[in-house]
Formats: sequence, C-alpha cells, structure tokens
Amino acid sequence: MTWAATATFGLCSVGVGAFIYVLIANLEPQPEYPELMTDALRLIGLGIALAAVAIGIVFLWSAGQAYAW
Repeated sequence: MTWAATATFGLCSVGVGAFIYVLIANLEPQPEYPELMTDALRLIGLGIALAAVAIGIVFLWSAGQAYAW
C-alpha cells in the first residue's frame, strides 16, 4: 500500500495543474493594467500548470512502478 500515497499526491498534482490552467485560460485583460501584465501572468501560470502536471505524471508513474512490485 505504499503506492497509494504516491498515487494520491500524483492525482492531486495533476488536478492542481488542470485547475491553474483553467484559471489562466479564463484570464481577461483589465483596462487598468497593461496588456503585457496579462501576458506575463498567462506565461507564468502556464509554467506553473505544466510543472504541476509533469510532477504529477512522475508521481503516478512511480506509483505504477511500486504497484507492479
């Protein structure tokens, strides 16, 4: 059962990455902020979302390897 905690963390990480991606996909430019600020927030958010999904995939792969044993 040591794989269960790893799989849980992996699923949570993938979920957080998907949630962050949805947040940045719905980001709209605000008139009081420059356009560059919105683009920078989208870029930073995309980086965070991709990192969370990548970490989640690594943990899920690791849980799969532990489960196979």
